Amino acid sequence: MVGKKMFFLKALLRSDKLRDQVSFDDFLATYTKEKLTAFANSDIHNDREGEKELSGVLFHIEWSRDDPFFVREATDKLVESIGFEIREHDVLAKWSDDEFLLILPECSLESADKIAHLIKSIVESKSFVNMRAKLEYATTQHESDDTPDSFTSRLERELHKEQAA
Repeated sequence: MVGKKMFFLKALLRSDKLRDQVSFDDFLATYTKEKLTAFANSDIHNDREGEKELSGVLFHIEWSRDDPFFVREATDKLVESIGFEIREHDVLAKWSDDEFLLILPECSLESADKIAHLIKSIVESKSFVNMRAKLEYATTQHESDDTPDSFTSRLERELHKEQAA
């Protein structure tokens, strides 16, 4: 049963959005394709009896100032901060200049919502390079017929719906 999720994660690695991602940023400890590969190939996860849930969160960042130099530095610090708040086997990947994807293996949709809200609260309570961030987010859970495109497209639709509201 676990194999289905692993095949999904491997397919997600090959998706257009993640194909050109940086492999690993030592400074920020931001994992991308290699972290997903390691998780998908992990013997520990292959030994599980029952299939676990898989959720995703897509965050959009809005900064209090629009200065490209400071925004880049503040974004780096924000990502570093998020990296300290997630579990070791969670995957944080850059999605675009102002969006980050968080893949949460073995996490229900309800738990993903709680984690996203907690991260939002933590981030919005801090200052990064003398700037404040506002986070919007959308969550979804892997469905049995999902492809990487349908999974990420659902996240993007939900995020844009939240931003429009």
